[in-house]
Amino acid sequence: MKSLVKILITLIIITLFIVPAAAAGTQKEEVIYVNLNGDGSVSHVYAVNIFDMQTGGRITDYGSYASVRNMVTTDQINVNGDEITIDTDPGKLYYEGDLGSVPIPWDVDITYYLDGVPYSADEIAGKSGNLEMHIVITKDPSDKEDFYEKYALMMTVTLDANKCSNIVASGATMANVGSDKQLSYTLFPGKGADVVITSSVVDFGMDAISLNGIRLSLDVDLDTSEMEDDLTELRDGIVELDDGAWELRDGVNNLSRGIINASAGGYKVQAGAATLASGTNSLSLGLASLAGQNAALTGGADQIFSGLLASANAQLSGSGIPTLTKDNYAAVLTAAISSTGDPTGQLTQLLTQLTSYQTFYTGLVAYTTGVGYASSNATLVASGSLTLANGASALSFGLSELTDGTNDLKEGVANLTDGTGELRDNTTGLDTKLTDKINEVLDPIRGGTDNTKSFVSEKNTQVSSVQFVMHTPEIKVPEEETKVEEKTENLNLMQRVMRLFGLA
Repeated sequence: MKSLVKILITLIIITLFIVPAAAAGTQKEEVIYVNLNGDGSVSHVYAVNIFDMQTGGRITDYGSYASVRNMVTTDQINVNGDEITIDTDPGKLYYEGDLGSVPIPWDVDITYYLDGVPYSADEIAGKSGNLEMHIVITKDPSDKEDFYEKYALMMTVTLDANKCSNIVASGATMANVGSDKQLSYTLFPGKGADVVITSSVVDFGMDAISLNGIRLSLDVDLDTSEMEDDLTELRDGIVELDDGAWELRDGVNNLSRGIINASAGGYKVQAGAATLASGTNSLSLGLASLAGQNAALTGGADQIFSGLLASANAQLSGSGIPTLTKDNYAAVLTAAISSTGDPTGQLTQLLTQLTSYQTFYTGLVAYTTGVGYASSNATLVASGSLTLANGASALSFGLSELTDGTNDLKEGVANLTDGTGELRDNTTGLDTKLTDKINEVLDPIRGGTDNTKSFVSEKNTQVSSVQFVMHTPEIKVPEEETKVEEKTENLNLMQRVMRLFGLA
């Protein structure tokens, strides 16, 4: 008995040592294949899980599948609840999991009308008349991982040009593929669709409607480093302007106190005038430095405006919409929206973004013009302050009038410091605000930086990519049955026996 126990313990220890090590942290890809019904509802969903094993080992994956199958090797797949383990050799491993009819991130609704009468996809096959096809895509409430908000959807509808004529498909990119007309639609993340396709059809049939969901990652970027440098110089100039204004305020206050005490000594008046001259000179220098950045600032803003227009024209390439410029974009996009109704909202979004930036650009031009005027006036103020200092010794003859004047000056300088302080506060972090504004415009067409979430199970944390491949059944024209006439032969008994044994 003791010998048997020792043997069992030895076998257990050997088994523990020969079990392949788990391939911890193995990245995987998920391709979600969705069979849709003719009306767009989900028929069946399959997940193909792809692992690229650099070394052999154990794969641990998660998913609630009705069944699984290894698509490339004979390695056994072990299923324990929602835990899937596979011991495999190096190389590519593909295994399929049957998810049944689980919801997907997009709710697809497809309806067909012929001469105004609704038909199902099966009923409309082989029919002739005026076709109207509606495809509505919205977010499915079950989408907890926000695939709808992060993934773009590419939809393709293919029509046989021999059976379909006078095709009208607003918002589609139409291309000839052999004898077919291929209609392509791109839905940006977070955007649904309300597509209407009309055509005159004869013996109507159609290939499957395909939809592919991918995480959009367009390389759209603008180099704002030069603009940010200019904005930094602008910020520094405004700081100098504000400091100069406060120096001027201090100088005016000193001047006022000096005038009040002029009878006690003219020195204080002269000191106040000298401080005033110094302050106005600092203000003049600050404004001159600020004005020197006007050309670079407006030039950088103009470059960004041109970049935004170029990005918008790239998005609208092939849409038939004229090239957008600073002068015509509002009229062109407004006309296009009025004409098409903008079912995807793309044109409205572009119009809003460009109008917002043009408002910023117009304000910036007005601001730089004001800085130029202020710089010129500050030079005159500095010159006048110097003259005031030189004539301070004669102020004793007009102390009453000068007191009134300095009171007005104090009030004006106080308003000036309030204005420069507000300007300083509002322009603090201007470079960051500009970058944030540009990113706000471009982020919807970029892919984002957060980790890719698994569609199959939240327990899968090492997922490099998820792709959705969806299609409806094709609409097949019913084939006419060909009736084969049976030829009756008159055989005698002997001929029948010989044919039975293959002798005749």
